[in-house]
Amino acid sequence: MTKLKVLIVDDEPDIRLELSDFIEEIDFECVVAANGEEALATFKQDDAIHIVLSDLTMPGMTGLQLLDRIAKDLDTKDRIRRFVFMTGNGDTRSVIDAMRLGASEFMLKPLDLVRLEDIMMEAREFVISERFKLLNAQAKEAQLAASEVEISALNRGIKKAYAEALACLARAAEYKDPETGAHITRIGEYAACLASELGWSPDQCEMLRLAAPLHDVGKVATPDAVLLKEGPLTDDEFVTMRKHPEFGYEVLSMSDYPVMTMAARIALNHHERWDGGGYPRGLKGNEIPIEASITTLVDVYDALRSVRPYKPAMTHEQAMRIILEGDGRTHPDHFRPDVLKAFKTANQAMNAIFESMADPE
Repeated sequence: MTKLKVLIVDDEPDIRLELSDFIEEIDFECVVAANGEEALATFKQDDAIHIVLSDLTMPGMTGLQLLDRIAKDLDTKDRIRRFVFMTGNGDTRSVIDAMRLGASEFMLKPLDLVRLEDIMMEAREFVISERFKLLNAQAKEAQLAASEVEISALNRGIKKAYAEALACLARAAEYKDPETGAHITRIGEYAACLASELGWSPDQCEMLRLAAPLHDVGKVATPDAVLLKEGPLTDDEFVTMRKHPEFGYEVLSMSDYPVMTMAARIALNHHERWDGGGYPRGLKGNEIPIEASITTLVDVYDALRSVRPYKPAMTHEQAMRIILEGDGRTHPDHFRPDVLKAFKTANQAMNAIFESMADPE
């Protein structure tokens, strides 16, 4: 076992020699210093020193000043240490000051070697005990860090599984309307892109990326005869079709998980318009949740870019012009202004998303 190291500080050479011989006999390692300045330098340079046996009164830096410097120095203040003072007089004021600064013992000269041995043994037990506590704390920190890594990996797995479950739920709506192709995947990417342009945090963008594809999940409750009808809808069929936002909300609002509550708001409100002309509730302006407003715009953009039985696919430039300038069916007043501005700024990124995930021909 490695011996504990003791720093002996005294301006009298004979005392340094006598003490070092004795301390080594009781199984400690010794280093010596002739004054406070030398002792401070030695203590700072050798982090194996944990016990200091110092004279109180010395030329230059006193023992109290040495202890004060060690206690305040950034390099040494947290080191495990035991400080024992020696003095030729029992000045009460000095004893109080020494104890206040952290001294553990105070001995009068000439030293009682039996008592000194007891003090050194107590100091050894203290240092070993504190070392054990420190090592135990470090081991717990390491264990906690390892646990956090494991938990992080578990959370990643849960998140992946959850994302896959959401994708499956969205895909169920797609199977009711197979012509949408990769539409639902693109919607999530578009929405996250615009959210980022609007200054949302990465976590918020990721939540929207997962939630937005569920906007049409209510279509699972829409009869195929209505959803897949190739000709114009009757008035009653049109009423039925317009119920899918409420159906989607009913399904998604059964969960209080944040992504699902966001998805429920999107499903209910993605057909609302900024000018109040949408459905199912005719909301207007800031009454519409921003996540729904984002999904509204990207849904229109992707529909314009995609082939439908009743229309060919449009180019990016054509879709941009309709959204920003309007046509017979679509008008800029339908969209939230800051979302429209973000779309205009990020339009090339939107085009890149479509091109990278385009439907197979």
